[in-house]
Amino acid sequence: MAHIEDYKPGYLEHVVKSSMITKARLLHYFPPESSFSVPNENTVASSYHDSWCATHIDHGCLTGLTSALYVDESANPPDIPPPQNLQCSSNLTSLPPLPSPPDQDTGLYVHARDSTVIKVSIPEDCLAFQTGEALQIITGGKFRAVPHFVRAGGSGSGDTKVARNTLAVFTQPGLEEIVDREKGTTFGDFSREVVERFMAEAVADV
Repeated sequence: MAHIEDYKPGYLEHVVKSSMITKARLLHYFPPESSFSVPNENTVASSYHDSWCATHIDHGCLTGLTSALYVDESANPPDIPPPQNLQCSSNLTSLPPLPSPPDQDTGLYVHARDSTVIKVSIPEDCLAFQTGEALQIITGGKFRAVPHFVRAGGSGSGDTKVARNTLAVFTQPGLEEIVDREKGTTFGDFSREVVERFMAEAVADV
């Protein structure tokens, strides 16, 4: 990043190493409703396009992603013991993952800079990283926040119910870290702006 004007050398490494508000989230995508079906060439596919998770950008610096695990919850119903028995992870039954997604269209997609949509497949022994909006501001737009979404396949044949599971690690600057030197905006200020923006959009959609 040495060629990026006004970029503080080592800043991203500093964020990854020192931030106290980095978050790791285990993401579970519930099986599509039985009424859900994959559109054919004669149907409008807009609602199917981002059917598991709507198109959005992350607001931190980097998001680390693991390979997704798909589980057939009809063949292997999740068995959650009562709360008093959840003191040890050994009380939870391991669910065997499927060898592949339920169909070739299922999975994570990103929008490239030229607006093309690309499916991203992460190998089991790899991590993928995507850039967020804070890094876009910090680098003056040299790095762009990556719009992305998750597409569900059909509910499957018969009573098949496939869920998707993955782990996302959101690396974010500390709340007092400056992300916009020109305006003096801290990451805490920026985070509040993001919340206000989303709230305004939600109200407008009502």
